[in-house]
Amino acid sequence: MTDARQQELLNTAARLRETGPIPDAIHAYRALLAEYPDLPDSWYNLGWLLRRAGMAHDALAAYDEALKRGVEGAEEVHLNRAVILSDALARPNEAKEALQTALTLNPNYLPALVNLGNLHEDMGERAEAIAIYEQAHKLAPNNALTLSRLAGLGKAGSIDDPMIAKIRALIGSGSLLPADLALLQFSLGRLYDSCGAYDEAAQTFATANSSARTAAAGNVAPYDGINELKRAERLAGAFAATRERQTGISDPNPQPVFILGMFRSGSTLVEQIIGAHSQVAAGGEMDMISRISRGLGNDPAGIANAPEQLLRDYAEAYLTRIRTMYPGAAVVTDKRPDNFWHVGLIKRLFPKAKIINTVRHPLDTLVSVWGQYLHVTLNYGYTPQDIAAHAHAERRMMSHWNQLFPGDILTVPYEAVITQPEREVRRMLDFLGLPFETACLEFHKASGPVKTASVWQVREPLHERSIGRWKHYEAYLRSLPSHPALDTLLAVEQPGKPS
Repeated sequence: MTDARQQELLNTAARLRETGPIPDAIHAYRALLAEYPDLPDSWYNLGWLLRRAGMAHDALAAYDEALKRGVEGAEEVHLNRAVILSDALARPNEAKEALQTALTLNPNYLPALVNLGNLHEDMGERAEAIAIYEQAHKLAPNNALTLSRLAGLGKAGSIDDPMIAKIRALIGSGSLLPADLALLQFSLGRLYDSCGAYDEAAQTFATANSSARTAAAGNVAPYDGINELKRAERLAGAFAATRERQTGISDPNPQPVFILGMFRSGSTLVEQIIGAHSQVAAGGEMDMISRISRGLGNDPAGIANAPEQLLRDYAEAYLTRIRTMYPGAAVVTDKRPDNFWHVGLIKRLFPKAKIINTVRHPLDTLVSVWGQYLHVTLNYGYTPQDIAAHAHAERRMMSHWNQLFPGDILTVPYEAVITQPEREVRRMLDFLGLPFETACLEFHKASGPVKTASVWQVREPLHERSIGRWKHYEAYLRSLPSHPALDTLLAVEQPGKPS
């Protein structure tokens, strides 16, 4: 029976979990469990909060307590443990074990099946991923996520491909929410692209982005390219006076290397190449720099003039996390494309930081971004015009950073990596002070996890299929209403000759 004291602590903790700051909610649950430890649901809630706070080890410990005390729905706890092990601690094999435990408890637990399939994808295990997604699809044939994942592991032989028919049938059922509709439309567009039906692909990508915008209604602000350019100017001005200031940690261990640029510009490829080196761990898309920026108020002037000790504390917290994730690594890559906004902050945290800026033909990048279902925070991704404007802002921003930090930023063109790989690999390794290793030219044989939309492209040897891909969509792009940013990109290119 719950006594008055226990009920009071439970009520306080539950209220703070719903409405209060996360640290206060964590404190409330810890106070409750210190007095009343035999509350499995409260241990679960504490684990959930600790996970949201980025306290991975503490979250695992709380989930373990919930399991030990007989929490109901234990398969969900094992699923949450798997996500932490995979995403926060880079321990994919342990994550697999947690998911398999969840499925032992409940073989039809769809979230665990989807996550296990995704983990097999991350590890480059195509056959295993297909088998899991097929199992999930049989359990839930009208589930948009499982069908889209299955579609993403194959290509269409023609416009009459059975997978195209299956997706079109589900889309036409009228039963899908906008987010699920968008998910399947993006998958359908990529299947059309894979069989050369580019007109159908263009129309489908346009429809998919429209559905994605509907799904994001209320959660995404309209994109404003002028404001992005103003943001670039504010950042450049704020950091101009601080470029010589030595702050943060000058000789970090391990050494972080920041890979950034436009999404779909080759950053995953570059990370896989560098990550194949014996002294390097590929960290993937970390969120720590953006978290630090938010912690400093996201204000350019405030970040540029943040107190020295505060910057050192943040830098040490960053290093502590990557040491935990990649013990023994000398170099850890942080491949977060939109960190191009945060180069000034990065240089205040780590004054000697090396930064690699990946670039690609802007229209190839544009088409690739447009065909992806992006997170709602990437509000430029819904139209080719807005993507073009964002590309302009990114180039303006990187131009400023190159002026402020000459010699510390290496620009790596995607096309050069594809056509002259050994030259570019040597150039990157020289920039990082690392000896050349042939493994970097055989990066596609590496078995480490890849958690981006390029997961399968970087499992292949280098090829030129994606160079000039925008030409397939040229007629569509030129048919769009006039827009300064897109018009500028198209004006550089002469109209393609009919094939």
